[in-house]
Amino acid sequence: MDLCQECFEASGLEGAADLPAVLQAGCRFCGGEAYGGGFDSLALLGGVRKMSFMCKPCSDEYYGFLRLKLPGFGDGDLTEEQMAMLVAEFKSCDFPAILVELEDHMKKWVAERHSQ
Repeated sequence: MDLCQECFEASGLEGAADLPAVLQAGCRFCGGEAYGGGFDSLALLGGVRKMSFMCKPCSDEYYGFLRLKLPGFGDGDLTEEQMAMLVAEFKSCDFPAILVELEDHMKKWVAERHSQ
């Protein structure tokens, strides 16, 4: 993120004033050190712009799961035709259901990881 605190707060993000606390809380799934972040996809579906952070292992698992459900997701070297087909496929799938399944998967994955 390349915004100063003042610009970030002006962006209208929920809880922007609490950004340092959110970062300190770490990964939204396991509490580990924040590695990367963005908007919480499930919150966005509800119309809420809320930041979400994940640690490296949770981020890898999260995006790996999405790539299994949505082949081609995250591929940066697609042709224009491949990108158009991928966008059409994404539009035809039940993305909210995939996100709910993803959230459930992550909770189970973190629980199993911490029980070992």
